[in-house]
Amino acid sequence: MNRRSTCLSAGLLAALLVLAGCAPVPSPEPAGTVPLVGAASPAADAAAQLARFADFPVDRTPRPILLLVGRVREYGYTTGDAKIAVSQGRLKLQAQLPDGPATVGAVLSDGAFELPAISSRQAYDLLAAIGDPASAPDVSPPPLLITKVALGTAEFATDRGPRMLPAWLFTAPESIQPLAVAALADTAFWPVEHADGVLNPAGLAADGVTLTLRLPAPGPPCPGEPVQEYTAEVVESAQAAVVRLRIATKSPAATTGGEGCVRDAMLRTAPYTVRLAQPLGNRVLLGASGAVP
Repeated sequence: MNRRSTCLSAGLLAALLVLAGCAPVPSPEPAGTVPLVGAASPAADAAAQLARFADFPVDRTPRPILLLVGRVREYGYTTGDAKIAVSQGRLKLQAQLPDGPATVGAVLSDGAFELPAISSRQAYDLLAAIGDPASAPDVSPPPLLITKVALGTAEFATDRGPRMLPAWLFTAPESIQPLAVAALADTAFWPVEHADGVLNPAGLAADGVTLTLRLPAPGPPCPGEPVQEYTAEVVESAQAAVVRLRIATKSPAATTGGEGCVRDAMLRTAPYTVRLAQPLGNRVLLGASGAVP
């Protein structure tokens, strides 16, 4: 992929008081939750999410690895020039590219397997390809020097949680840790252009069908503002399950006068429990980007 990905971290934002009459204040959503967006068509959104994974091979062994942030891991740099150099794909090898094995062992969500591997040259090309020469056209820093290349392991974010995978490690003095490229061949991964909306089923109960997720929750209404009730529901296919929020508008809150009210912008979340029609198994868990009116 010729694209750099960023891993978003979940967390609650600090409370912010805003004097805004009764107008609602939008709240950002943490990663891993179902975001709420305006008047998007939830039925079409859920269908589009399911369509993305219509060919996902749930019966394949091993289950394909679904990476959330790509197969290249960066850990930060000690200088701004180094960061810009990598963003432009400007690398310089000062080490030999070692020979590697034809296969490597990997422990995946459904067992341990011996799988085809890529060479150190292929990994180096993937590392260089995350950059774009046009990303900072007015700046020309020196290339990032790679002083050591070795086969090891690194942790990668997958839809089944963090996973230690075989990786080619590229040591650079200006990189906080060696840059890591997953050493498994392309056949081990499920190709997705992006992993937006993919959720980690950490809240799945032992029965395989009861799922609890922490999702956005409504705040207290201002006087005269309609009361909203949020519930979660699931739309499923043989390859994936989409969780979305249904918003029901109830009668307006009691009016206490023409006074404005203080609306805080604190993100509120709550646990929602849904039951799948069948065990999740190897299916992909997704979040819809729309709310049902």
